[in-house]
Amino acid sequence: MPTTALYDLADRFYTLAPWEILEEIDLIRLIHPDTGESGCISIMGRQGQHQCLALYLGDEALHRFNLMQEDDPDDPAVPEIDSLGLILETRQLQASFGVRAELRTDELALIKKHGRKYRGDNWPMFRSFKPGYAPGPPDDAEILWLTIALEQMFTVFPSLTSDGSSTFRQTAEGFETLTRVFENGAWRSKWTEHDGRTHEWATPEPSELLLEKIRRQEKLVEIDCHFQLLTTPVGRPGSAVFPYLAISVEPKSGFILGVELLSCEKQSHAELIASVPDVFLKQWDKAGIRPASIRVSTITTYSMLEITADRLNTRMRRAGRLPSIDRVMRELPL
Repeated sequence: MPTTALYDLADRFYTLAPWEILEEIDLIRLIHPDTGESGCISIMGRQGQHQCLALYLGDEALHRFNLMQEDDPDDPAVPEIDSLGLILETRQLQASFGVRAELRTDELALIKKHGRKYRGDNWPMFRSFKPGYAPGPPDDAEILWLTIALEQMFTVFPSLTSDGSSTFRQTAEGFETLTRVFENGAWRSKWTEHDGRTHEWATPEPSELLLEKIRRQEKLVEIDCHFQLLTTPVGRPGSAVFPYLAISVEPKSGFILGVELLSCEKQSHAELIASVPDVFLKQWDKAGIRPASIRVSTITTYSMLEITADRLNTRMRRAGRLPSIDRVMRELPL
């Protein structure tokens, strides 16, 4: 549960308004003093929207962030649906600000309990993002992480404005990131090697048993396939999950070969992702067909079925849009 101290830090952070100086790509790396976990602070709000301190946790979160920043918003290589999944599945903590209507009932009660008063768009919100789950309240360990991040932001920020320093530099050996570490009982700044790697899309392995069942099917059918995260959470606030949808459609007839909803309610996110190729294979097996070709419209779906298509020796390609999938999405009661 967020403490009075965390709200105090959030209020100071809002007054500091670092988004007037820093951009989202001006990362500050932190090393957790107890766990050694790496986190990267990113300040949002330069364009006047979603004023926030985001703390990206771990290498995978940083690689997702790098990919999102690499994409050109005026000529995106990553489809919007894929980008949305990238953001919502990125492990991160946020201390952000919004209007009263954006807060949950329990948050409003806590703010009242702490004797805080806010007006306009400066209501603090603390969120934990975990793959497969809707953003929810941070636990005690995450509150400590956010507290560390805010405190270190206050320490570093004056030097970034007074002498024009940067959080990023180039040396003869390569690029480095400004990093805060706790050593010998005190926090200090150092430069560490910049990790510019980008997210690699998951390509899960299919079941060989299911592959063999599909190989034996005689009816060849062209198939449109689609897999995506749905942004309408299911479950109780604070522990709600995002559903994932897997669809197979015969494009010529519009016949739906299979529709499946997946979630992290009874499995981990890693287990969910690993199961996706088999979900599609089971749909095709139940329909009694073997794919003559596969069309998809997103990078996520392509990656999910890449190994499956290769093992079936089936041609797969990406299309800008799939009318058959669009129709099913419109008709489903989502």
